[in-house]
Amino acid sequence: MHRPQRQRPARRRTDVQAERAEPTRRPPESASRQYRWLGADPKPDSATANDVYYRDQVYWGRIEPSNNAWDFTWIDDGLNAAAERGGKFGFRVMAYCPGCWMESRSDFPSVTPPFVPRQAGGYIPDWNEPAFLAQWRELMAELGRRYGDDPRLGYVDVGGYGSYGEWHVNSGERVSDRNGLAVVDAVTAAFPRKHVLINTMTPVPVTLKALRRNPNLGLRTDNLGCPDMYSTVPGDPRLQKVWQTRPFFSEWCTRADPVLGAQQARKFHISTLSSSNMPWAYDSLNGKQRAAYDRIRASAGFRIRVRAVTLPARIEAGSKMRVTTSWVNDGTAPTYDEWVARLVFVNQHDDRTVTVNLGRPLMGLTDRLTTSATVSTRELARGRHDVYLTVVDPTGYAAPMHLANAGRTAGGAYKLGSIIAR
Repeated sequence: MHRPQRQRPARRRTDVQAERAEPTRRPPESASRQYRWLGADPKPDSATANDVYYRDQVYWGRIEPSNNAWDFTWIDDGLNAAAERGGKFGFRVMAYCPGCWMESRSDFPSVTPPFVPRQAGGYIPDWNEPAFLAQWRELMAELGRRYGDDPRLGYVDVGGYGSYGEWHVNSGERVSDRNGLAVVDAVTAAFPRKHVLINTMTPVPVTLKALRRNPNLGLRTDNLGCPDMYSTVPGDPRLQKVWQTRPFFSEWCTRADPVLGAQQARKFHISTLSSSNMPWAYDSLNGKQRAAYDRIRASAGFRIRVRAVTLPARIEAGSKMRVTTSWVNDGTAPTYDEWVARLVFVNQHDDRTVTVNLGRPLMGLTDRLTTSATVSTRELARGRHDVYLTVVDPTGYAAPMHLANAGRTAGGAYKLGSIIAR
């Protein structure tokens, strides 16, 4: 703890400078931004992946095998699997999955439920039939009623339209722009307090219109590491700005180049990646490929550290004090959630704790930020207090944020030093 020389004790301050708030020498536990899907563990084995993603497990015909006959078993399983690790769950409901493994199993429901209208030939859903949209709205409304406020749920892919819910088709009639937007609106309306993601194989005008009318809508690509990620984002400057306020999630392409993927993740500010469908084993990568993969694993998403915290070294018990915090985000993207920064004072005499909020300065932080707050110390007793900084989930679900600073306690706080209340 650095303190200036004693000159005017009443105004003496304590300042945790950047060199005192040392960054970790490795990514914080939450920085790998990998998520588990299709039973795959993160890569390498030492990486952490607490989030869980389901797609094959929760296709439409499995959730609703007959009209209004619901089976939420697998969604509940995914939520519980994420909660066991302290992570978040995300899912996509597919309405059409040509060539997928479950379509060859007679003991599994069809991906497209029997009550959903189909195009001529009887296999592809009729995307533009009003009955399709009505059934889709009904499905999403039911899911939203059940899970829309569940803190374990982090995000929902729009899904629904196209092969694998990826918003592209190789045959048959395509969805009209109007009906495509209706598919999106059904999901965002069902989950207004969650992140919703649309796959960026959509035409640019449709994507931009969907973003304008749905403030909780972000982007997704399923092809990190392939040319242009098979996405419309690299070709449109407007879509390239979306990451500043909304998430851009991803998974590796089945033919991915890890060097290209690392370049794309940083250039386009991608928040997440998955290892399930990597076309290579981590141990098989050459030096250049492994270095690129490790770079993106360490920097994807947010990697926030505190550079300095300034507050008085001595205060009058019960008075107000000014606290200034300085932050930097070394990651490729901000956090899109409303984390709350807090100071925790622990009395060295009796271990009594007092907590004060510093607000929610970190959502959307892309570079550096200095912010100040005036807080009350009316509950602070006289004596010396150790001071800790912690950044918490206001819902109480997630563990405190893993900052990119050394010295994290078991409870998720970072010690700054001490002050005296007189």
